[in-house]
Amino acid sequence: MDWLTMKVALTIGAVLLIGLLLVVWKFFAKVFKHVVIMLLIGAAGSAFYYYRSLPPPKPLYVGKHAYMKENGEYLGVVEGQAEDSRRGPVWIVRVGGYAQKYSKTRVTLRDKIELKPEPAPAPESKPASDKLDKKKKN
Repeated sequence: MDWLTMKVALTIGAVLLIGLLLVVWKFFAKVFKHVVIMLLIGAAGSAFYYYRSLPPPKPLYVGKHAYMKENGEYLGVVEGQAEDSRRGPVWIVRVGGYAQKYSKTRVTLRDKIELKPEPAPAPESKPASDKLDKKKKN
């Protein structure tokens, strides 16, 4: 094929393709628009349903470490809060394996655990009699 025939064939093919796309668009434009709108509404509905089905976030105080205000003694990890008839508002603190209630007025919360270091034991002094026994053996 020569150059002119190739160009004419490509032009005719392009015109036919454009005509076919226009015919398809003419018949399916309204349906296409509705399909796109339905997809957008479905995506928005799915996002809303997923958002509503998520569990509520944990309160900020859950997981913090509780300490007594008077002496700074470590109590445990806060699991919740409640209202007690005798104590008023209380923190529910897990101490070891059990949950206990402590009045909010007596407890302070911290993000990190801060244990008090134990005092180092005093150096032991050996009695003088041990030193004398070693000298006698040598």
